Amino acid sequence: MIIQPLLLGTFTPYAIILSACAALGLLLSWLLEGKKYQGHIDGGVVLALIILIGSRLSFVVQNLPYFQEHPSEIPQFWLGGLSWPGAVLGATVGILLVHLVWKEPLGELIDSYLAFYGVLAVGIWLAGWGSQSAYGPTTESWFGIPVKDIFGLVKQRWPLPILGAVLSAGWTAGVIFFPLKRHRNPGFRGMLGTAGLIGFNAIGSFFRVDPAPSLWGYRQESWISVLLFAGTLGYFFLIRPKEENEPLDP
Repeated sequence: MIIQPLLLGTFTPYAIILSACAALGLLLSWLLEGKKYQGHIDGGVVLALIILIGSRLSFVVQNLPYFQEHPSEIPQFWLGGLSWPGAVLGATVGILLVHLVWKEPLGELIDSYLAFYGVLAVGIWLAGWGSQSAYGPTTESWFGIPVKDIFGLVKQRWPLPILGAVLSAGWTAGVIFFPLKRHRNPGFRGMLGTAGLIGFNAIGSFFRVDPAPSLWGYRQESWISVLLFAGTLGYFFLIRPKEENEPLDP
């Protein structure tokens, strides 16, 4: 079901914003890595494709009754309808596939694509804002901004997408550029950055009021995001004993 105006023929603002951010994120990650290995762009394209597939399939599963009646719309991802948890799972599968195909160390790959993940997360928030599909509760406070909902009504609401985009961008930049006092194994920065992005989305999703499949009174993707965040924390718990005895850098 198309609820957004089409631009450039058949594409919605949602699809255009996400595509632009994915391209920008991939370019930025390539530049930050200093063109470290030849397959960075190719691997990034594969990674983006698997993220797209994972996020679309997850959205279809969550809204299966609708797509059972409209099966022709399942592959039409450019009309909108992607799932954040599905994107994270797709990114996990994608980075493993890139690791196997390009034979690059997994930890270094995770670090190298952090900028891509961060810009893409910003794009997800902005695309949701532009498509009236990621808005918070109404408010009369000074920080409220006018937001149009899926019914076309404009109300003062929490600036949830703006907060999500700013926090995602700031966190990613901080993790990439902030010097670590202790030596960390490859993959630490990437996992730390990813954990923050998942955490921001998990918290933000509990405040979203746009219609979505729910479980126990909250969005299904909110609970899935919490589980994904717990999974990333498990990674840090597993590596902690190995790094406790490492000396600090002078």
